[in-house]
Amino acid sequence: MSKERKEPDQGLSRLDDYDYCFACGVNNPIGLHMEVQYAPESARTCITLPRQFEGWKDIIHGGIVATLLDEIMAHAVLHHVGDAVTTALTVSYRSALKVDQQVEIIGRVKERNKRSVVAEAEMRSTDGAKLLAKAESRFILLSGLLPRSSL
Repeated sequence: MSKERKEPDQGLSRLDDYDYCFACGVNNPIGLHMEVQYAPESARTCITLPRQFEGWKDIIHGGIVATLLDEIMAHAVLHHVGDAVTTALTVSYRSALKVDQQVEIIGRVKERNKRSVVAEAEMRSTDGAKLLAKAESRFILLSGLLPRSSL
């Protein structure tokens, strides 16, 4: 059964309630279709991307890599802390992600306080030997912060 996105006056819906998300939505025909698993304080996905996400020849576009890292951190925060949105993102690219290369991406909650969360993520080859990219992101928690009419 497909879940519907909440109307704006009902507040933002969680990622797992939004089936059209570019990164993880199952109903987005041009999306990345990430499948996420959860562990204590973290979120994880394995993914292989086809040529349509290419930047340079045989290399996945860096913006897509940044999206994957941001998304896995968002899943870790939403699943383990609560509704939040990214306010800052820093990505360090170490090696190119090749077309059709399978990678593992893990996002973790690093710090949290009353109003914000810091998360970190790594993208590695599936054998764990090669670090392709890493990121850190700051999220602002939404609960109790904004009146529903502002969302």
